[in-house]
Amino acid sequence: MYRTEESSKIGEYIGKLIARKYGADRQFAIEYIKLRDGIDEEPASDEIQRVANKICQMKKIGKGIQINDLPILSELLEVSVDSILSAGKVAKPAPTRTTNYSVAFSNDKKIWKEYIERPDKLILNEDEYGKTVIDYAIEFGNYGFLKYLIDNGYIYLIDEDQQKYWGSFGSGTTIEGRPPFDYDLLEYKMKQNDSLRTNIIALALENKDYKILDEAKAREIPSLYEASYFYGTALDVKKYYNQQFMDQVARASDEVLVYFSSEFEIETNRKALCRLTFPYLGKLLDMAVKADRKATATMLKNALKHNQDVLKELKKIGKAAEDSFSSIRQYMDEKTIMEGIMQDFHFYEENDTVCFHSGINSAGNFQGIFSTVVRVSASSKDEYIKSLIEDVNRSYNQVKNFVYKEV
Repeated sequence: MYRTEESSKIGEYIGKLIARKYGADRQFAIEYIKLRDGIDEEPASDEIQRVANKICQMKKIGKGIQINDLPILSELLEVSVDSILSAGKVAKPAPTRTTNYSVAFSNDKKIWKEYIERPDKLILNEDEYGKTVIDYAIEFGNYGFLKYLIDNGYIYLIDEDQQKYWGSFGSGTTIEGRPPFDYDLLEYKMKQNDSLRTNIIALALENKDYKILDEAKAREIPSLYEASYFYGTALDVKKYYNQQFMDQVARASDEVLVYFSSEFEIETNRKALCRLTFPYLGKLLDMAVKADRKATATMLKNALKHNQDVLKELKKIGKAAEDSFSSIRQYMDEKTIMEGIMQDFHFYEENDTVCFHSGINSAGNFQGIFSTVVRVSASSKDEYIKSLIEDVNRSYNQVKNFVYKEV
């Protein structure tokens, strides 16, 4: 049982739905007349204007809504009559209609294809509850539908242009919007919300589709591409943490766990060539240790080798920086030289990253590094695992407290 809302609130609700789906009153008026009169051809312009004016009055003050309008509004706006009369407070789907909700719940490829090819392009927009078809597919765990969209090129998780890796990996859709409005919230949400990508990867892991891991950059986050040898502030790593994704990775096979503990290489948008690990490898290791996973030892060895390689690289960069002072060394004391070298070393404990470079004076032998560093918080009763954890954390502290030379 619900109460019918005030006319003004109903009008406001109808207005939002019209704007979301049709963009303009005139377009909605045309579809309204076609459905009301059962015609396919373009209605007369004076009738379009008359209905558009009526719709304008509906939106402003809820004036002019008749009982015989309700079935038409329900059909065109794809909400129930209950939703209209309650101004959206009653989330009751209209029966027999095709919606983001029903399509995402379906396993019928014919229904998927028909929905994608609809001329009104409903698939590109949110419904009255603010959800896209991708949102619902993730919520329902319908990986078959998501894979269909990816395999057929309707959506993509990674843009080919690396310069678009800001906030996300440039995910988007190739489905063309409806002219002249091109009102496409799906595209916007995919580009603004990287958790859609990681949630899809989580479903892929649940369905043992491991091929997607490299294709969707499963070990990477967009902010890594902002990294530089010269970076003076910490990158935003916490922003992209997705617990649902992490839980699914932790439950995956040992092979997948080892994959997530292995190094990979990227060139950032700031031209830094970086060897990195999964930014949340420390948290993943904690989960693996607590679950006593068979892959834990291998994961810890990978983390240890990575930390040790970072430390070796820091020493090489320090040597290159020191060599750059050779022509002026006789005029400087050792303390000043070491301070000049270490001023370009930055360690960010809040996201476990480090950067260092050999300085502007080393142009002929310039070297730099930006990398992740791994630490483990969990403990183990297994002596071998315990010793590996200690080694990983020792190497982490050596990087964190790195000093090229004591003076």
